[in-house]
Amino acid sequence: MADDEFDQVSQILFDGVDSLSNIGSPGTLIPMTDNTRTVLCSEDFNNVIVVATQFGHSLCLVFALNGCTEIFLNDETEDQDFVENCLQWLARGYDTEFESINDTDSMDNVARAGKILIWNGREAKNDSFMSDLCAYLQDGGSLICGATAWG
Repeated sequence: MADDEFDQVSQILFDGVDSLSNIGSPGTLIPMTDNTRTVLCSEDFNNVIVVATQFGHSLCLVFALNGCTEIFLNDETEDQDFVENCLQWLARGYDTEFESINDTDSMDNVARAGKILIWNGREAKNDSFMSDLCAYLQDGGSLICGATAWG
């Protein structure tokens, strides 16, 4: 994805979206690479709450709160327009759907074709799982995950 297109990710994800429902107290993410863009900040702009990143050939969204990922697995979320925008951006025009990997112990158990993986970041994954997930992302898979520094 070209930088100028990647720079528009926030506008793409929030097209037609005025706000997101409040689902807790997020932490702060620190976007540190050239392949990361801030998507959403707190009101004072000091806390980055959502980032988009390119990893290999993949597109990923990272939320600074584990519970934020649940909106992608709930068909009746208040944030449906945001969820649909995220789906369209991550899918890059392909027919795809969300798939939770929260309770999955092995990437061998994950249907990868046509899926955007959702991981709340709470469940620890072993080294083999993480290696397989990295390979999946390097090959162009998509991921939405949550991360909270305090657990």
